[in-house]
Amino acid sequence: MVTLCASPGACSQISIIMLEKAQVNYALRAVHLAKGEHKTTEYLFVNPKGKVPALLTDTGVITETPAILLFLHGQFQHAGILSSQISTVEAVSDLSWFASTIHPLITRYCKPELLGVSHDIAAVKANAEKQLLAAYRSIEERLSTQPFWYGNSWDALDIYLFWTVNRLKRAGFSFAYADTVIQHYQRLLSDPVIKRALNKERAL
Repeated sequence: MVTLCASPGACSQISIIMLEKAQVNYALRAVHLAKGEHKTTEYLFVNPKGKVPALLTDTGVITETPAILLFLHGQFQHAGILSSQISTVEAVSDLSWFASTIHPLITRYCKPELLGVSHDIAAVKANAEKQLLAAYRSIEERLSTQPFWYGNSWDALDIYLFWTVNRLKRAGFSFAYADTVIQHYQRLLSDPVIKRALNKERAL
């Protein structure tokens, strides 16, 4: 059994969904970011980075979403964590793009103050919005020829995208121009596995 440290609405949502998809025996441990629980001495002992998610396994603690997804892929290779249609290198490349490009832009758009920005917050947010618009246009083009990131079935890349849309929608970001991205989001939102995972997240 593994334990995932997670906060409602945070990117730990991605790991919850993939644990659910893999039908892993897991427990959720609430670490509410809004309450500052990620900064407590107790949690910093688990994850000195002071972030979620953190996956507690028999062999140690795994932090960072891409690393957790790769761990799950290695442990449950028939669960569809990563697509069997592409190489692991390609999957890591795409995961890294989400983690190093899209994810930081979301932080700049939704919570620029977390980056230590004390002035020109509006400018920081506007610049992030501009870059996000460009990124979602490229995603829109990719999804125009296939229902999911790598073809006809969803995997971790689709869920990373799903979370980014979920997070930005809550912050008021407009996807008016991105019909295909929203269709992708709504398609996943109706999936029973994802519904079950989101219900568990809400109970944290």
